[in-house]
Amino acid sequence: MQSEHPADAVLLRHTPYPFYRTAAQKAGLRALLTMPDGGALMVSMPTGSGKSLLFQLDALRSRASEPNSCSVVITPTVSLALDHARTLSKMPGLEHSQALIGDMKDQQRDELLNAFRRGEIPILIMSPEFAFGAARSALIEAAMPAHAKATSLKAKLRSFVIDEAHIIESWGRGFRPDFQRLPGLLAELRQSNPALNLLLLSATLPQSARRILRGAYASTGPWLEVDAATARYEFDLVVQSYVTAEERQAALDFVIDRVPRPMILYTTLAAAREGDEADKRRDERVSAEDLHRRLVNRGYERIALFTGQVTSTQARRRIVDDWADEKIDIVVATSAFGMGIDKANVRSVVHACLPEGPSRWYQEIGRAARDGHQGLAVCLFTRHVWKVHSDVSTAYSQALGSWLTRELAEPRWQALLQSRSQPRWEAGRQRMRLDLDAEHEGIKRTRWRKSYNREWNMALINLMQRAGVLEVLSVDTQKDDGAVWDVEIKEPGLLEPDSVTLWDRIFTLRNAERAVAKSELDAFVGIMSKAVDHCLISDVFAMIEHEAGSDVARCGRCPGCRAHSETPPRSIRCMGLERAWPGGPRTGPILLPLGATLVVPADPTYEKGLERLVLRLASVGIEQFVVPDALAPEVAHTLAGSTERLGLVLSHGELIGEAQVVLAGFATAVLMPSEAAPAAALLQRCLQWIAARPALPLLVVARPEQEIRERRLDQLVSRQAPYDEAVLDSLSASGGLAA
Repeated sequence: MQSEHPADAVLLRHTPYPFYRTAAQKAGLRALLTMPDGGALMVSMPTGSGKSLLFQLDALRSRASEPNSCSVVITPTVSLALDHARTLSKMPGLEHSQALIGDMKDQQRDELLNAFRRGEIPILIMSPEFAFGAARSALIEAAMPAHAKATSLKAKLRSFVIDEAHIIESWGRGFRPDFQRLPGLLAELRQSNPALNLLLLSATLPQSARRILRGAYASTGPWLEVDAATARYEFDLVVQSYVTAEERQAALDFVIDRVPRPMILYTTLAAAREGDEADKRRDERVSAEDLHRRLVNRGYERIALFTGQVTSTQARRRIVDDWADEKIDIVVATSAFGMGIDKANVRSVVHACLPEGPSRWYQEIGRAARDGHQGLAVCLFTRHVWKVHSDVSTAYSQALGSWLTRELAEPRWQALLQSRSQPRWEAGRQRMRLDLDAEHEGIKRTRWRKSYNREWNMALINLMQRAGVLEVLSVDTQKDDGAVWDVEIKEPGLLEPDSVTLWDRIFTLRNAERAVAKSELDAFVGIMSKAVDHCLISDVFAMIEHEAGSDVARCGRCPGCRAHSETPPRSIRCMGLERAWPGGPRTGPILLPLGATLVVPADPTYEKGLERLVLRLASVGIEQFVVPDALAPEVAHTLAGSTERLGLVLSHGELIGEAQVVLAGFATAVLMPSEAAPAAALLQRCLQWIAARPALPLLVVARPEQEIRERRLDQLVSRQAPYDEAVLDSLSASGGLAA
């Protein structure tokens, strides 16, 4: 359910978009564009709401005033990085943006980073591993003031963006610790550039991720959250479980042959690993390779396979491009594909598995219907049967299996200690290098032993980092030659053979984390297994976004809603948009009295002279305009052609309707309607706003004799006499009445 919202002048000036896609997009962008220096903004918006426009417009506006300004975007997957780069390559002003990815040759990577240093790359996209590795020195140089670097190095780092920020909790807990090390990198960059801004973006923010993000960033400077707390309602949903793979496969064939395309077919498994103990039991799961092979054998041609294990970076690039160019109808994928990829017209998402948690399921069905039209989400999974591998058992294994037992953790740590370099002291800190391929005695011998062992060692070190007993300083991972991590020892007792107290501390944390994950998964499996008893959208979304609570409307389009004759909601309210930066910036001289003042327009109907009125208001320092709904586009276009820096425009409906987009902290003019009820609501909202910001002016543009609640406006708005519109010209020419 998309809705158009009037543009601000800054949107019209720098992009081809005539309006904002959603109220959440508008609120998020206004918060970003008015952020104080050194601020951090966390934005949660539904998939398809246009989150990427936030950092795109911020970069475009920055480059317009500072040609060498640049931004860095941290992404979790290669596919998302490639998709961002593809989109940016088609945007005038950002077409030289680049993605730094793993398949680049050394020379190509060095040339890209040197171009970034010179200020030639507006947006550089990379993984956190690159940010701490090959790109680290370039980021630090870009953050330095101009006088501290070579003349040719003109890049000025303005914004640091973390896309899909919710994965900091789940992925950082597993095998990618650099997600949880990003606050340290931000702090290092801000030592050189205290004004560096942070933007955190996500479509879903579970409480566990919110706590980590707030704890890591909220104390680093000004902090604001914009949270739409709005579920997606474009989907028809089908959920069904099966006892055997044969039953599920028959249903899957039926669905694939009939659902509208483009379609993404998700499963949990890539190629099975030889020798896994689990393979001795009957397996009712299906891998991505098996599904792809079956569809090709059945005659499907416009189809691609995308997994993290078997798809090369070059192949990923080709798939992302072909998918965007409508050359592929079906992508068979694991979760390595799809996070944040912006293809608006995906019509169907089919799961031949049970995702390992509500966030993954909700994120992946969100790949569909991003254009606001109807989408279809189907989940067909095998349920738990004793001594049988099913999709349910796999979900539990993936969600709960990345926690080591203490019995295995301690010998793993001893093996890592035996592999270490000699401890060294640097700047009063004890550091050492660990070989991630160190093996403890008794490890099982399989073809996958080396990578399997390395992953568990990574998980152990991540756990120890979260417990605060060590810190990962750098990661050097080479697929063939080995992997080493440099760490700082925070607790010297770790180097002792028997440190019971420390291990108690580590596993108290581990057990608490695992209990939360299991409780969440239990609830999700219960919902999906008895879908007819639930509204899937409202119940799953409430699990993820706890702060939305019971306000989430029932979708009317899932098995439970159909069984109970629920209908889709007629309108959806975005919540959490009423937040603004405290105080607010003053970007120019204030030429008007502070507080509320009445201005009498030459034409109270605004049918003639609207452009002149708007430009007059802008000339005396008004930067935010609240106008009748029908006039908002004209006002925005007038401001776009002026010298206004932002030219913020809110319609009456946005301010007093269901969305209630917040007023920013700027000098503001409100063009009052003639109808009594909306005029009263609008005036009340604006007077409340100015009462909280007495250092700003508010101009109420209306006839003085207009009555609200049986009182004239000139008696309600201010104690001083009204200004005629024409007086604004003399105020502008003379430098104003107040500063």
